[in-house]
Amino acid sequence: MPAKRDYFLLFARYFVGGLFLLSGLIKVNDVRGFAYKLEEYFEVFYKHSGIPFHEIFGPWSVGLAGAIAVFETGLAVFLILGYARRFTAWSLLLMILFFTFLTAYSALTRAVSDCGCFGEVIKLTPWQSFAKDVVLLILIGYIFLQREELRPFLPSRWLPWIGWGSWVALAGLTTYFYLYLPAVDFLPYYKGQNLRKALEPGPSGVPLITDYVSTRFTDCGVDELEGRVILVVVQRLEALSQAEIERLRAFLSSVPPGVKVVGVTASPKEVRQRWPQEKGLSGLCFAPQDQTVLKALLRSSAGALYLENGFIRQKWPWRRLPSGTGAHRWFASS
Repeated sequence: MPAKRDYFLLFARYFVGGLFLLSGLIKVNDVRGFAYKLEEYFEVFYKHSGIPFHEIFGPWSVGLAGAIAVFETGLAVFLILGYARRFTAWSLLLMILFFTFLTAYSALTRAVSDCGCFGEVIKLTPWQSFAKDVVLLILIGYIFLQREELRPFLPSRWLPWIGWGSWVALAGLTTYFYLYLPAVDFLPYYKGQNLRKALEPGPSGVPLITDYVSTRFTDCGVDELEGRVILVVVQRLEALSQAEIERLRAFLSSVPPGVKVVGVTASPKEVRQRWPQEKGLSGLCFAPQDQTVLKALLRSSAGALYLENGFIRQKWPWRRLPSGTGAHRWFASS
């Protein structure tokens, strides 16, 4: 007589697997954004405990973010496949216990407005995040108790190749999206956005973007919402490497006449005034901009946006900045 199927276990397995897969892929896509969220948590823990989490773990935030993203997504693949049942069940249980503690802490202290579980895609309040984790804890607890009943989704000989192969692929994707830009941009400064319209009051009377300060209101006097403009984005001028500076210099020397150039940075005024002259970019003016805005503008330490009458036509991280013939060809076709 065939064994009776546990339909609740099937539901828990695929629901948890699907949710972890979605959450993990969002983190893989925007690993820098997840790293920024971890840094926010480190600051909060420091303020509440006095332990310098931000100094201890801050320099490793990107590595931690990437590792968590790959681990979470890889576990989802293992669970759906029914591979490495004990390792998967134990790992899921420990992970959800940690996440539940984190969201409970956020909800009780109100220190973080959004847990960052689903990045910029789905915003949850701390209490919503905590409720989600309680439900997941119940489901994962059942999976843990019934872990020996998890049946492979595919023939056993294929499971190691698909399972561990997915971890390798996820690690590669995470690294790629960190070095360049997310495959899908869920932030308000996405390619194709009408920045002018986003800064105007919407139907509710509130603009889509409220914290961006236009460069026309600064000493630079360049209106980035009019005509063709290169908006150079640098989080901290004083932190740029020589490779970043050389790539930026080569790009700017290839910008054709008729295209205005202006920069934005979170560096202090004295650095903004001194740095261009020191680096041989005396014609480049940097306007002040909040670092949170810069992180949303471009998921890179430095790079540029190309705008046409307020529309964001292109975004480049510093590693992808075109120069020479490549830049001339790009501007000629734009």
